[in-house]
Amino acid sequence: MQVKVKLYATLHRLSPTGTSLGEAFDVNMDGSTLSDLLGVLSIEEKQARIVMVNGLRVEEMDHHLSPGDLIVIFPPVGGG
Repeated sequence: MQVKVKLYATLHRLSPTGTSLGEAFDVNMDGSTLSDLLGVLSIEEKQARIVMVNGLRVEEMDHHLSPGDLIVIFPPVGGG
């Protein structure tokens, strides 16, 4: 299955070389859940603080993805 992914902030370093910040890239995966996708991307669940699938926030890691879905992932953000 192929989905599109956008990674922001510190997670952007895991994007393919040449991918601009905010640019989607294709990911081919054997599984069908958000947890499977995080595994393919080598992202720990605690690193995926905000996850959106097709514009809707998703908190369940067992959420089933569909071919062509756009997944946007933000890490925890700190400041002060």
